[in-house]
Amino acid sequence: MLKVPFFKNRRLYQFLTGLLANLPLYNFITARLYTGKLKSFPFPIMNCYACPASLYSCPIGTISHFLVISKVPLFTLGIISAVSASFGRWICGWVCPFGLIQDLLNRVPSVKFDLPKPFVYLKYLMLLFGVILLPFLFKEHYFCMVCPTGTLEAGIYWVAVSSAILNMAGPFFLFKLAFGSMFLYGSIFIKRPFCRYVCPLGALFSLFNKLSIVDFSVEREKCIECNLCKKACPVNYPIYEDPNSPACLRCLNCVRVCPVVKVNNPLLSAIKLGKEKES
Repeated sequence: MLKVPFFKNRRLYQFLTGLLANLPLYNFITARLYTGKLKSFPFPIMNCYACPASLYSCPIGTISHFLVISKVPLFTLGIISAVSASFGRWICGWVCPFGLIQDLLNRVPSVKFDLPKPFVYLKYLMLLFGVILLPFLFKEHYFCMVCPTGTLEAGIYWVAVSSAILNMAGPFFLFKLAFGSMFLYGSIFIKRPFCRYVCPLGALFSLFNKLSIVDFSVEREKCIECNLCKKACPVNYPIYEDPNSPACLRCLNCVRVCPVVKVNNPLLSAIKLGKEKES
């Protein structure tokens, strides 16, 4: 395995993104919600609007909210389209802090396994029904009501500090806890279960993987399908099957461990060229 310099470690950027998106941490002490001007800007990661420290709005929550009030979120769609078309799922691999939490949990020693391949299509159904159709038709934020990110960042906190919210939470909050815990606990056994099977934002980004500037290729004549790339991958994907698959998070782990995997972008290639061997 090749050692990656600290400043090129994607976990550092995932952590810094989480910090940047939640700078007013003192709001956890004051029990207030940040409502400044930045809140109108949808930041392209899963980060709950209701988190006390959240500076920005969640793009998925924003889309759902506008559809509930029967309006088209043009500003949000423009930002997500620009980010998706430019980077694809690179955002999932290098920026999203909820992905970092799952990556760290998966390091806990345990039996590892994957769900059957058809389960990857659940995230597209979640996007279509949970975020778009059902909110538009029935005027409820269905995905936001059960979103594990929201439960972790906001739901648990507000129920703990507010007796009024605790009284309103009811039995449904227990379901939210169970649903969110399923993904956190499941991350110990399955690599990134939320990202792979449920995340609607990841589903949006994945649609543009084949068009983004983050372009991969594999020298098929040299590939022996040893699956080093699969072992290094945060979603257990063998890159040789399709270098620009919607499943790929563009984390560059496969590029670092295998000489036949190429990234066709000068800036990203520098990460590979700058790698250091373990002593």
